[in-house]
Order: sequence, then C-alpha cells, then structure tokens
Amino acid sequence: MAGLLDVFIMKERMNSGASTIMIILEKASILITLLIVIALGFALHLPSWGVGLLFGLSLGPVVFGHYYFIYIRPILKQQKAKVEE
Repeated sequence: MAGLLDVFIMKERMNSGASTIMIILEKASILITLLIVIALGFALHLPSWGVGLLFGLSLGPVVFGHYYFIYIRPILKQQKAKVEE
C-alpha cells in the first residue's frame, strides 16, 4: 500500500501532462461524492453531529479512493507491464 508521500509523488508524475480541466473535474468529483454523503446523512434523519461524523469518517476514504483510481492504479499497471516484459 502506498504511503502519503508516494501518492503525492505519483500525482505529480501523472499531472505533468494533464490538462487543467481534468484536474478540476477530479476535484469536482470528490466534492460531488462528499455532497452525496452529506445528503445520505440528512436522508437518514441523523442529527447534525451525526451528519458531521459521517462526513468526517468518509472524507479520507473518498479522497484516497479517488487518488487510487486516478493516480496510483495506472502507475502500478505500468510497473507491472514493465516487470512482465
């Protein structure tokens, strides 16, 4: 499993040729996912501290999940392809 420093290094390596629109869409995707989590908290009629707790507990997995699928996974596939050659 990649550490936090590895994630930022991989992100910089992937973003070197990325357009600004893709970076903005990545951030928007994270925000939309977190808004869905907040909406689920309100839909379950949780108290305000429950919605905040749900949001706080989901913040890390949502962000790391996006970073995994966008940055870490493609680099791991490239490394695996190089090893198989």
